[in-house]
Amino acid sequence: MSVIAIVLVGSGIVSLASPTKAESATPATPPASEAPAPQPPVILAPPLPASPAAEKGRVALMIGGNRRWCTFPDDRPIRPPQRPGVPEKRNEVFTFGYRLTVSAVKRGQADTPLMLFESPVFRTATWLPAYKAGQIKKSGPRGPVVVPQDDRRSLKPPEPPMAPDTLVPRWQEEYRCVTLPERMDFDLDPGTYDIYLAFDVLSRQNSWAHRSSGYLTDVPVEKARRTRLDGLVNLGAGSERQVEIESSTIEPDTAATPGASGP
Repeated sequence: MSVIAIVLVGSGIVSLASPTKAESATPATPPASEAPAPQPPVILAPPLPASPAAEKGRVALMIGGNRRWCTFPDDRPIRPPQRPGVPEKRNEVFTFGYRLTVSAVKRGQADTPLMLFESPVFRTATWLPAYKAGQIKKSGPRGPVVVPQDDRRSLKPPEPPMAPDTLVPRWQEEYRCVTLPERMDFDLDPGTYDIYLAFDVLSRQNSWAHRSSGYLTDVPVEKARRTRLDGLVNLGAGSERQVEIESSTIEPDTAATPGASGP
């Protein structure tokens, strides 16, 4: 029921109706949707039909272990020697990403390696201005520091202050570990191959280097048959990582039509 306001104007009467409840209600603002939490990376096997392609053989890489691999802020394969008298910076970031590759080299064709699989690049660090990364600290005024004459020789020159727009690396912990599928299938021409499984890391200088790898030589591939590779990707305690291809077996014809690739 609306409320009527009565206003006397001279000898006349003017009635002003106030807005109804429905008219005066303020539209409700929808709640802001929260960004979904980042999900750990997962590598998916390339889908293939149950049988190998015409004139090809099937290589089935069976991955054992917990199928997890992780990197670290400083995952350099070779670290430069520590300079005397210079303390090592803790948690300094050198790893900016990683990827998984599976490749093969056919006997007699060493100059033409085959890239069977290459995962997306999983980024583990980004460059940010120092003021956005929270590395610019304000300090109060400082008075003169008196240093005895004998101690001046041991003093190291102070480091220049960091400018607010200096780019510094920010580590992204949520992307440092990845999970692999249980099996990955590939079709190859008949022949004998060396098969390689490798995790590569991306450096500050945007260059790649092998970090964990395994391989197996003399892997036979026959037309319309399936060759089983038994591999291992396992994350152990601390920084222990196992990446191996342990054995190969040509399976009987009755097992040549497995299910599709997948986790």
